[in-house]
Amino acid sequence: MKKLRYLLPVLITFIILGIIYYFNDLYPFGNSPLVQVDADYLYIPSLYRLYDFFYHGRSIIYSDIGLGNSIFGSLVIQASLFSPLNLLLLFVRRSNIINFMGVFIIIKLCLISLTSYFYLDKRYKINNIYKTLFSILYTFNGFIILNYFNDIWLDFVILFPIVVYSLGELLKNNKYYLYTIVCSLCFIISIYYSIFIIIFIIFYSFIYIHFYKKNNVRKTVFLLGKCTVIALLISSFSSIPTLYQIFNSYRFSDTGSSAIFDDLSMKSLYLLMSPLFIILFLKLLGKYKEDKKHVYTYFLILILYLIPVFINPINILLHGGSYWSFPYRYGFITSFILMDGSAYYISKYCKNNKIDLDILDVLYGLVAILFSSICIYLDILNRKDINNVGILLSIDVDSYKKIIIMILCLFIMYISSLFVKNYALKLSLICIESLVSIFIFTSWTIYYNRGYFLCTNALKVYENMELPKDGRYKAEYTTYSPYYGYILDIDTLDNWVHILPDNMADFYDKLGYHKSGSSVYSHGGTIFTDYILNFKYVFSNEVKNDDMYTYISEYHNGGKFLYKYNYNNAPGFVLKNPQVEDNTSRFEYQNNIYKSLFNTDKNIIDYDYYEINEGKTIELEYNLKEESYIYLNSVYLDNFDYIIINERTIYNFDNFTKCFGLYKGKVKMKIFIRYEEYFNFDIGIIKKSDIINLDSNVEYRDNYYYVNATEDDYLFIPINNIKGIHAYNNGKEVPVLKYIDNFILVKLSNGDNKISIKYELPFLKIGIVLSIIGIILLIFSKKIIGNKMIFNISYYVFNILVVLVYIYYYLYSLFKNGV
Repeated sequence: MKKLRYLLPVLITFIILGIIYYFNDLYPFGNSPLVQVDADYLYIPSLYRLYDFFYHGRSIIYSDIGLGNSIFGSLVIQASLFSPLNLLLLFVRRSNIINFMGVFIIIKLCLISLTSYFYLDKRYKINNIYKTLFSILYTFNGFIILNYFNDIWLDFVILFPIVVYSLGELLKNNKYYLYTIVCSLCFIISIYYSIFIIIFIIFYSFIYIHFYKKNNVRKTVFLLGKCTVIALLISSFSSIPTLYQIFNSYRFSDTGSSAIFDDLSMKSLYLLMSPLFIILFLKLLGKYKEDKKHVYTYFLILILYLIPVFINPINILLHGGSYWSFPYRYGFITSFILMDGSAYYISKYCKNNKIDLDILDVLYGLVAILFSSICIYLDILNRKDINNVGILLSIDVDSYKKIIIMILCLFIMYISSLFVKNYALKLSLICIESLVSIFIFTSWTIYYNRGYFLCTNALKVYENMELPKDGRYKAEYTTYSPYYGYILDIDTLDNWVHILPDNMADFYDKLGYHKSGSSVYSHGGTIFTDYILNFKYVFSNEVKNDDMYTYISEYHNGGKFLYKYNYNNAPGFVLKNPQVEDNTSRFEYQNNIYKSLFNTDKNIIDYDYYEINEGKTIELEYNLKEESYIYLNSVYLDNFDYIIINERTIYNFDNFTKCFGLYKGKVKMKIFIRYEEYFNFDIGIIKKSDIINLDSNVEYRDNYYYVNATEDDYLFIPINNIKGIHAYNNGKEVPVLKYIDNFILVKLSNGDNKISIKYELPFLKIGIVLSIIGIILLIFSKKIIGNKMIFNISYYVFNILVVLVYIYYYLYSLFKNGV
């Protein structure tokens, strides 16, 4: 029966979430999906890929999304590929995955309350009410409230209490199996996020062995190192390929901002949304004269995680690179430290004495109730404004002031209750106030934001349009996630830059496609680049009367139309000269590619270059003898207000080549300028007949490219030439070269060539071998006992490691980011 107490925090967490979901009409208690921010852009689409892996055999190693890329590392980072909880997808319909996200979050938050209760129950002899209350408050701490939709991060909040408990068992009692297993699971699920945990293990262990360990210190250090290394080895099949992809991605080409106080207000909310823990932790620090060792331990470990809140260069390096939002991704560790210190304070300094109720208790209780009421009133008054601001991503000064006022009232509410001496009244007030704080904090974040509809729209397209699976797709509109291809189960150019190899995103930008700060998109480019990249279908939000396209299907409610290109399919090209000059403009670059592919001196794009020094309008006129596409290209797109071309008005200019459509005869263009200053632009023209008449002379069927060539020829295949790509000609492996910096180029032989392309995930085989070695070492770990010399080496290596980690993250980061 004692074990049933573990279900109490789970049940309370479920009830709290049920009430929150019910009043916000959230699934499964309502009709609205719980979709916010990156859940819409990243995580839900990634779940679709996992679902299609389970049910349709889609690869989790490689995909044509992004024109051929490894997706293993991205699924590990963005979908917790190896999280056991993903098996729940087996019990979900594909059409219901968006709604399932809300259920997923409920399950994970309930598990967080369970594991944190487990830690408190094993670590402290305190009243069960405190253990239950603290585990629930940890479940609804600031980190989780501000990041709950990043459901993959919650896996580590679930596991972290067990990591800390098992680490304590290793350091105190030399019990290491649980530590090794739980660390292995963390490293397998995501080595990126596990780096935060590894840093904690290093610092916590260093403090413990120097403050508390008296006997067998060096043997314990050896045991810690042995088990951590074994855990890393076991995780190698996941961690090594993932690390390779991370460190070779576009993400790490930017170190981010170097301003010291960047995102300070946002980071502070992660902490301030745990008022009771902060108050009790401060009370613990006030006992430094009575209990110096423990107080100094808690203070030291906390300060290591508070410094990055104020010194952003340290935060950037701990974060693992630049970031666009969510600036305190290891904030769950800080919240745990606050909870742990609070539990220690309660266990040592708060006795469960039953004291008669007196007038002061009543007065303090009334003050607590008053400030609870004030908080609820202020929340009702300001909730809509705070929701509109969207504190999940950022915070403005006015909303921050409103939030701080409410948090200060919560602090006064808790402090008043702590002055109550009657144990029953004090505990009752604290429990009620904790519910008040939870409902206030969740009211700012946990609701259905109708601004996030990308996954919903993509699913509607999937369910209402005919989507052939025999070619690549392009989308001409911008309101979709780069991973919409996962939901539609199709191949696209679109992708997130942080999983693309370095400079690949810049290459697509050179071709005229849209590159934002974090993504590349298939809109933009020209009809010629669409042809050479082998786009077969195009989504449009406009009806196309151009005979370059064949109508396939449409989705009326979404205003989406699907067309098939009528140009000849281009799975690849045979060429003799693979050299292409690229230090040119976008249009000239495409001309150079055209000349290389088709061995000609002609251009595919006729373009005019314009320089503007003054004036609010520019008038241009063209006389097109045959149907032609007109394009605009400029690096000064902010300077364009709108353009009228043959009485058609065009808006919305961004960092990609803009297509004005198909025209013939006289074309009058009037360009309206926003700023009177110098800028330049190109107007490019491509004859439709020039595209229609193109032919690649490469046949593709049954996953093979068939080419008849000479030994002087090369085959260009529009697939990214990434590490792990292998080419086979007539069954024999041949070298894979690069064409226009990015794509596959294969040297052909005289006569018939039968080419196949295969992908092997880099370092996967090595990772599997190392994982097997790790499992064997775990099985026979008792035999790895070491000796005095090994213990000494381990001890000194560990101390050097601690110093190096500290110098790198806390000192070098300041120089690295120019502070």
